[in-house]
Amino acid sequence: MNVALAGLTAREEVALGMLVGRSLPGWQCSAVTAGRQESFAPADLYVVDLAGRGMGRWTEAAQSELLNALDGAPAVLVAPAFDQTWSALDAQRMKSQSLVLLHKPYGTEDMRAALKQAAAGRATPVQPARPVPVSARPPAALPLVSPASQVAPAPVSLPRVLVSPVVAPMPASTPVVLEEGKMTAGEFQARLGTLPGSEPQLFMHMLAEALALRHPFEVRVSFLNRMIFHPGEQWVASNTPLNVQEQLRQDDALASSIEIDTIDDKDAMARAMRLGMPMQPLEPFLWALAHELPDKKA
Repeated sequence: MNVALAGLTAREEVALGMLVGRSLPGWQCSAVTAGRQESFAPADLYVVDLAGRGMGRWTEAAQSELLNALDGAPAVLVAPAFDQTWSALDAQRMKSQSLVLLHKPYGTEDMRAALKQAAAGRATPVQPARPVPVSARPPAALPLVSPASQVAPAPVSLPRVLVSPVVAPMPASTPVVLEEGKMTAGEFQARLGTLPGSEPQLFMHMLAEALALRHPFEVRVSFLNRMIFHPGEQWVASNTPLNVQEQLRQDDALASSIEIDTIDDKDAMARAMRLGMPMQPLEPFLWALAHELPDKKA
């Protein structure tokens, strides 16, 4: 299944590409480069960020432009948060063309469900809205796949990841043989066993302990700098500069000031996107974080 992405930011394209690649076998994503008045390149399914295509609010002209670009293909239409104007899109067309409306902010499961629904050609009807004057936009019952509320849900309160600032000594181990450029969470943990006892290790151990829980978590380095890890889906999002990460790795006193909290699985990706944090695969990130650590002397 070829999914074409239109109007998304580069960051959103990466995040959606990772979601599709890991959770929908046989699916792949590609970016659409067509201009506003052009039809999209052929694809099995489209994801269109309406605001990103300059269609943040419904108008007859915007609807006509969108439908012409899709040329009858199914699509997930991503609308801005709180916007209700795209409810005017013709309900019969939504059903027959398999168009699914999804409002921001959305979670991983919301997007996955919308993609599957659009691909299957199924629509989930809702009760029609109350009639509006003829002069207004036409009412429509939408096949709407969206979070339960248009307001971003508050993160579920989950137990803190209790990471002790006291690092227990780890037994010596044989050098870990890794595929260059990648490191699993288990290999990351094993790598710590090769560190000289005199080297700062607190940040690395805190991170390894949190990864071992295999639940999404957020590392708050400062008010502005954060990292979000999703061990289950194998991605990390970060706006923490590399030099700050290096300082955390080299200074246990600085590392002791960070906070690590678990976050809701469904909110992890949406939270990273809301905070404007670029996403990347987890294993290359761990490799880059650990590959220059000194080895324990024999």
